[in-house]
Amino acid sequence: MLIHGWPLNRSIWSGVAARIAAAGSRVLAPDLPGFGDSPSIELGRATVEVYADEVARFIGPFKARRVAVAGHSFGGYVALALAERHPDQVAGLGLIASRTTADSETARQGRHDTIEKVRQGGTKVLLPGLAGKLVGPRGGPAELLIERARPDGVIAALAAMATRPDRTGVFDSFAGPRLVIHGTEDGLIPVSEAARATRTPVDVRVILEGTAHMPMWDASEATADAIIGWTESLRP
Repeated sequence: MLIHGWPLNRSIWSGVAARIAAAGSRVLAPDLPGFGDSPSIELGRATVEVYADEVARFIGPFKARRVAVAGHSFGGYVALALAERHPDQVAGLGLIASRTTADSETARQGRHDTIEKVRQGGTKVLLPGLAGKLVGPRGGPAELLIERARPDGVIAALAAMATRPDRTGVFDSFAGPRLVIHGTEDGLIPVSEAARATRTPVDVRVILEGTAHMPMWDASEATADAIIGWTESLRP
């Protein structure tokens, strides 16, 4: 399962999903609530834990026994909460351009400031700065996804990120194979904040030189291959 980041949707995985599927895994890539085709979460209910519970409900009907869950950025926060709240559903845990720690006070205030800006001006107020941080100066498809994002979904996810706890202990104590993919040129989450994952031979940690916050776009083959290698130990 691949969980997209904020303020994006499941389409970010289109460049890697086929390569992963061709290697023998079934790929699930849902839209988180409030993004893409999924209905929003009410702002008063918006916590990372609620997003994780929604993902758990999505997984349920597939009756999958060995689910490797990797989240990009905000999706990584959701994956960590899913592993903590629904450990029986998560056989592998991955973070792609994400972190395990909570927001600093400065970052938390920044999210609340952004909420007010989006309330007043819609998601276009996020441009062009956010697109540049996602993929570097070229912006490109990130700008379209940001423009199409729904303000209610963007605001709810910002509120959820601002209140999330530190889940470093969840990642460090996770018993299954772990994955970390991070770019050296990430303008949103510095590579210095990438989690460590070298405890066992089945852990995979890949640092991509020259890659920004969207490794599934900037280095799609390397990202897909890292995910494939990570899932190898989970295959029957």
